[in-house]
Amino acid sequence: MIISIIGSGGKTTRMKELLFKYKEEGKTVLMTTSTHMRIEEDTLVDPTYEEIHEEIKNKGYAFAGNRFDEYKIKALDQDLLNQLKKEVDVILIEADGSRGFPLKVPADYEPVIDEDTDEIILITSMKGLGKRVKDVVHRYELLDLDPDRIVDGALIQYLVRYYLKRYPDAVIEVKQPEGLYQRALASLIEHNVDVTCIQKEWFMPQPKLVLLGAGHVSQYVEKTAHLLDFYTIVIDNREEFANKNIFTEAQEVYCVNYEEVDHYFPAEDNTCYVIVTRGHKDDKVCLKKALDQKALYIGMIGSKGKVKKTMDALIDEGYDEDLLKQVHAPIGLPINSQTPAEIAISIMAEIIQVKNTHQYSTMTSDLYHTKEKGTLCIITSKEGSAPRGVGSMMLVTDEKIIETIGGGRVEYQAICDARNEEGIRSHHYELSNKEGATLGMICGGRNDVLFIPLK
Repeated sequence: MIISIIGSGGKTTRMKELLFKYKEEGKTVLMTTSTHMRIEEDTLVDPTYEEIHEEIKNKGYAFAGNRFDEYKIKALDQDLLNQLKKEVDVILIEADGSRGFPLKVPADYEPVIDEDTDEIILITSMKGLGKRVKDVVHRYELLDLDPDRIVDGALIQYLVRYYLKRYPDAVIEVKQPEGLYQRALASLIEHNVDVTCIQKEWFMPQPKLVLLGAGHVSQYVEKTAHLLDFYTIVIDNREEFANKNIFTEAQEVYCVNYEEVDHYFPAEDNTCYVIVTRGHKDDKVCLKKALDQKALYIGMIGSKGKVKKTMDALIDEGYDEDLLKQVHAPIGLPINSQTPAEIAISIMAEIIQVKNTHQYSTMTSDLYHTKEKGTLCIITSKEGSAPRGVGSMMLVTDEKIIETIGGGRVEYQAICDARNEEGIRSHHYELSNKEGATLGMICGGRNDVLFIPLK
């Protein structure tokens, strides 16, 4: 059997994986190239038939090629390769080159596929995602790609499909996906399903929450934020308040001067800032620091009079009035809250209102960080009063369920479908009329759920 490996971003690694797989099965293996390949410690350079034969006899495999230069080998002589084809169980040929780039556009003369090849494996990588074309795509000029374009999933799929025009039966393998979104993207590319059926925004984690001030209100906000799966950072300048004994659910707690708080702000653009310090002066300092950040939400506690005084002072300092109008102050929804707990609920309710206006994702940290294998179920469309919105998702493994797409009979049926069927597919679930009654649902509405297998 002859396997030619083409593409970019992990060909040699894949060859070695296959080498050890076939060796464990008791098969003899030859690793070589039809283009150029880096010389490694065990490479036989300019070998004779006898040298390759002896290497395979002793080790079960050989890595061989003719010298191209000091660092690389090129293809073996064709007569020698033809002789080895009759004797070696598996020949792995690296049939393409990308000069270390994770993505590639092949030239007309690439790849170089041996005429007796039984299988072609097309490798691509997620390492170029989010970077400029000119930095991660080899020979991008051949397709007139904008060198400053940022690589997204659609472009990676476009480059893969460019190869598939020549080799439609190639097996696609995507290497180095990191995180749930990239794993879903990789699965779609490997199954040659249009990647635009998912949106990156669905895979955003819950926002990070920065509490500036660690008094009684913040203590209740932290507890409520934990229930809502927010990553919480607490900052105060008083040691007796800013400590993990009080804020047991917060991920980070710092006791620092408010003039230095921006050093502890997260990098995410969808961060929420809640300013609840003990005094007008510190509120103003924290507000100025927050206004210098990209933020999903900025809120400041205080009476209307106190808020107006702070805003007027900032306008006098040159702050844009329209920018200040985006600050939620007085903070929280107007629910006539009185106690610290009620104020905390009004604050988090307002943050939820803003968050759900600007982003689709309802993803929990458990799902966001999971490395479990299984089937990812995503609601891609919703009509009527179905319980969860577009972008809601759960992961179904052989042993457990992570997150929910609404519960009830629909979720139960989706779990069954996820475990009983293979590949990427979509199911339509009716929650009304006769179909809804069959599923035991009375809420009405319709959902389309996309099923994506994750490795």
